[in-house]
Amino acid sequence: MKNCFYSSVVVLGFVALGALPAAAQTTSGTVEIFNEVAPGVVAPGGTAADALNGIGNIELGETDGGLDGFQGSLTLGLGGGALTLSSLTQADWDGGLADRWFDDAWSVYGADIAPLLTLGGLTRADLRTAFDVVGADARLSDPNIESVMELGTGDVDITLAGFVELNSLIDIAAASLGLGSFLSLLPPLPTFFASEVVAYEYQGTSGFLYSIGESPTPSGVVSADGTNSFTGNYTVTLGGTPPSTSVPEPSTLLGLAGAAVAAAWGRRQRRSV
Repeated sequence: MKNCFYSSVVVLGFVALGALPAAAQTTSGTVEIFNEVAPGVVAPGGTAADALNGIGNIELGETDGGLDGFQGSLTLGLGGGALTLSSLTQADWDGGLADRWFDDAWSVYGADIAPLLTLGGLTRADLRTAFDVVGADARLSDPNIESVMELGTGDVDITLAGFVELNSLIDIAAASLGLGSFLSLLPPLPTFFASEVVAYEYQGTSGFLYSIGESPTPSGVVSADGTNSFTGNYTVTLGGTPPSTSVPEPSTLLGLAGAAVAAAWGRRQRRSV
């Protein structure tokens, strides 16, 4: 299992998005909001606050037609500062993300995919080339944000709606390499899981978050368009620093103590009159 920037945390306390004022959620660029329109069914509509507080999600950007499509972002005012989540651009992938993502995927699923490549006389490098040829990066670049939760540790859990299975990407890549006929010669490939990728900016840092190899949590909902979208949720964790709490200066504490003593003395004098 590979989960980029993912770590287990002990929840000492949390600030759910629902505890934030409505003004704390702003969107820019191309976004599509999905909310529940019938029990277990989500469709476009509603507000960003409703989508993040209930059963829905916010899709950032539109990259189905390629990475030159429309970009979108969501900014949230958390206790630890402003968090901006965004769709991805071609420059993001060309800056090293494509190689890192492919390496992470290979580290989890390479042993299962290698026999298919061997049958066709191909190598891992050929599959890496196919990743670019079939536009796998564009398919992973318009994340759907289901919820955001700020933990008492300062970390932030971000849940991505999806159920993206790498099987579909592998099938497409295999076809582009002329390996489609070999698929039937192998035992059924295991189910491959991967979330979409989300870009972030938070507390002076930026990067990308995604999950590879971790089975998604069933969401209990499905998209109304018949594409079977949003049936699984992937949670990635962004490390953060908890909001600082001001500690009174010693002089302030002495002043408060003095005021308390004076108040108590005053009450005593009044009682003795």
